[in-house]
Amino acid sequence: MRVLFSGVPAYGHLIPLLPLARAFRARGDEVALMVPASLAHLAADEGLEALIAGAESQDVIAEVGRRTGVDVRRSGDVDAVIEAFVTARLDLSADACADAAHRWRPDLVIHDPMDFVGPYLASVRDVPHAVHTFGADVSAGFIRASTDRATRDYAARGVGWREPRWVLDICPADLQVEGWEAPPGWQALRPEAHRAAVGVRPRTPEPLTGDPKVLMTFGTIFSDPSVLNPLLRGLLAHGAGVRVTLGTTMSPGDFALDSDRVVFEDFLPYESLLDGVDVVLAHGGAGTNLGALAAGLPLVLLPQGADQGGQAERVAAAGAAVVVTSDPADPAEVARTVVEVATSPPYRESARRIARRIAAMPTPGEVADRLADTWAAERA
Repeated sequence: MRVLFSGVPAYGHLIPLLPLARAFRARGDEVALMVPASLAHLAADEGLEALIAGAESQDVIAEVGRRTGVDVRRSGDVDAVIEAFVTARLDLSADACADAAHRWRPDLVIHDPMDFVGPYLASVRDVPHAVHTFGADVSAGFIRASTDRATRDYAARGVGWREPRWVLDICPADLQVEGWEAPPGWQALRPEAHRAAVGVRPRTPEPLTGDPKVLMTFGTIFSDPSVLNPLLRGLLAHGAGVRVTLGTTMSPGDFALDSDRVVFEDFLPYESLLDGVDVVLAHGGAGTNLGALAAGLPLVLLPQGADQGGQAERVAAAGAAVVVTSDPADPAEVARTVVEVATSPPYRESARRIARRIAAMPTPGEVADRLADTWAAERA
């Protein structure tokens, strides 16, 4: 079986796909990841074939700015954001990606919910596609509006929209929105914190001193020293030891402090970063939340954009996080909240309850087998 993975060209969209890609590869299937050149290392690191095609994120953002005058990195303009995820990205990527897909000949395409190149490739190749969720269904209205736009854009290219054959859902029931109903083709899938590729031993992060021990991570897009510096100083004033992820744009020199209770880490697998910490201080991205919860760790969340507010609210409603909504966040309030969450048993107990629920979900290997068996049976 030949399985093609496709996603919005950003770490937060592509990394959640990797556990299932690994599972198909472990079965002996041929697996490829379609990415622009800057993200080809994700495939190489996993031993997957890289199909290098499609526009870089910064090129899509620039094109949306040219068309609409809106910088979607700093604006909540819904029409402009849909333009970025759907029309502009298709215009810049569809033809080159279709050429690559025709050469590679996938049997199945798996993609994230905001990737509309993947379903397009499935349609032009006349193969099924599966959407791989990234958390609670808090953006259903936005995804419907984006799908409507994609349907029109596909039609303008002479291609019909097809509903996904499977919806691979990594959201545990504890976090799902109220009133949610499973869609056709629904299949639960256990989420995993990003880990090193099979056979690769990651560098061990430096141990933390101080209490509580905090992982502060705001992802690869929303990390901003002007936001993080005051928070870090507040945590240090309360005796915390802090592991800070630098993302793709920061360096230790961006932080105006010097303390042996702070450890700065470049890009490491999330599973490694969680080692030895008591609580996670983060932006509320679904992947960050689920990785911490899978490890039984509670969170303090400061949503910065995208769907983070909705995702954070669902973790808080399940009792495993506190959401700080003041803007700008008061560093002293954040530090007090981090200490409270780290030291109050109910938050840890809720996180561990969700961890048990996650552990009971079907593994990526089990899901890969089910999809492959169904695909084979439907072809017979």
